[in-house]
Amino acid sequence: MSFSLQQKIKEIRSSIVAVGYSPGQNQINISGSGFCISDDGKILTSAHVYNQTPPQFQNKMMAMVMNKQDPNGLEHYIWLSIFFIKKDDQTDVALFQIENYQSTLLKKMELGDSEKVEVGEDTYFIGFPYAAQLIKDGMGITLVVNKAIVSNIKQDGVNPSHPRNFIIVDAISNPGNSGCPLIDIETNKVIGIMSVAFRIKSQVSEFEKLDIREPMHIAGARPINLAKSIL
Repeated sequence: MSFSLQQKIKEIRSSIVAVGYSPGQNQINISGSGFCISDDGKILTSAHVYNQTPPQFQNKMMAMVMNKQDPNGLEHYIWLSIFFIKKDDQTDVALFQIENYQSTLLKKMELGDSEKVEVGEDTYFIGFPYAAQLIKDGMGITLVVNKAIVSNIKQDGVNPSHPRNFIIVDAISNPGNSGCPLIDIETNKVIGIMSVAFRIKSQVSEFEKLDIREPMHIAGARPINLAKSIL
């Protein structure tokens, strides 16, 4: 029995979390996304989400996790503490543990085999881009889905075994998507972790004195097989 993309997205929505830290009372900085990969509340994300957190807050990181879904589709989230387990900067992967995950709707996602991914495959990624800004602007919590195809598969030019080290997709990835899953549409399994958004400096004359970056329709994910070595 085949399921529609809409059904597949609904199936994994509660597996996605926003990752951030609290610099002060009633303050949250959201720096990336993540997703659940175990039945005991472990979260996979990008190592640079952790590395870019100010050192004094790295032991105070939090995740925004879905804890209720109303029949009308309204979703409710809570903030929970997460604890750093380990990371690999070379592959840009980090692993965390969520505290009190039992009080949420969190469920693990299935990991695919990124060695079998081919150019032209249909994919999608789902995360929390510009999450803090959207909340501040009154849009509320906004989980965003982007559809893409695999445009290229890059291989490590330094390692003699030349492992796959990037999956390039034809989509715009925005700040906050780092760490969210890249998912194969057919299997609904994770094949990568969104890691890189390509941008160029704006050529619009009124912005020439500002460092405003225009997004390119190219984004990069770390193959999920690179993450399996630290799990």
